[in-house]
Amino acid sequence: MVIPDTDEYYALGFLVPNRGEQFTPSEIAASTDMSEADAADTMTTLFEDDLVERSQGTYYVPVDRAEELQRRLESVDAAAKVHENAPDDAYAVEGWEEEVDSL
Repeated sequence: MVIPDTDEYYALGFLVPNRGEQFTPSEIAASTDMSEADAADTMTTLFEDDLVERSQGTYYVPVDRAEELQRRLESVDAAAKVHENAPDDAYAVEGWEEEVDSL
């Protein structure tokens, strides 16, 4: 599950606008302020979750999937903002994001 303020979220937030371009985990780390080890682990997770593609040690978001992923990231952002600004309702309860569909 990709939620705001996670390495997966930041990696996708970098790759989606750069759709089709291929980046190594080191390049992703430098662009997202992750450590190289965290970037490598994150990219493996995103690849295994079928959210990014991999080719010869580089990772990328395919052009044909970028729009869908962009909309889903925007949806996750909107849900997080609702949670942050919500009064004492369901979205103000810890763990609410586990009830929302994942990317």
